[in-house]
Amino acid sequence: MPFAKGPSNAIRSETKKFAIDNGLTFFNPRNQHGLLRTLMIRTTSTGELMVLIQFFEDNQTNRELLLNHLKKSFPEITSLLYVINEKQNDTIYDQKVVCFSGRNHIFEEMEGLQFKITAKSFYRTNSEQAYELYKITRDFAMLEGDELVYDLYTGTGTIAQFVSKKAKKVIGIESVPDAILGCQGKCRK
Repeated sequence: MPFAKGPSNAIRSETKKFAIDNGLTFFNPRNQHGLLRTLMIRTTSTGELMVLIQFFEDNQTNRELLLNHLKKSFPEITSLLYVINEKQNDTIYDQKVVCFSGRNHIFEEMEGLQFKITAKSFYRTNSEQAYELYKITRDFAMLEGDELVYDLYTGTGTIAQFVSKKAKKVIGIESVPDAILGCQGKCRK
């Protein structure tokens, strides 16, 4: 399964350079101050690309300045998202994710399975590593075809679906509804 070399480093470097050149501040967790909090980049083997920027301050002018620059500089971005997170931690599961450009999701394919991945989906950001991890997990389970398998905190259901090829039945359990909503209509039941 070939995996494309994504533009992650270029996006990260350009974001940092643009922020410095334009006086956009970086978040300081100790002082709880600054604009740019985190940058998440997800690439897929199908060439899709999700970029999520987490802002601490709700500064529309500076936010749109950066997002428009990334949109123009990297037209290959499939999903350009942002979050305003004024909490003391970086978790986004209780935050509103806003789609600035493109779709609010990307698709990944592995061994004929297709996964719809959103910003809140529990899915590895590195698809090549995810694929290797899931193959190892499936092999490690040493299933013989008559087992009932529970996949706790299943996320997008990738591991559950990988082991389902060798188990009688797999039940995925997830506590974050947004993590599994993308599976509807796309994931094998």
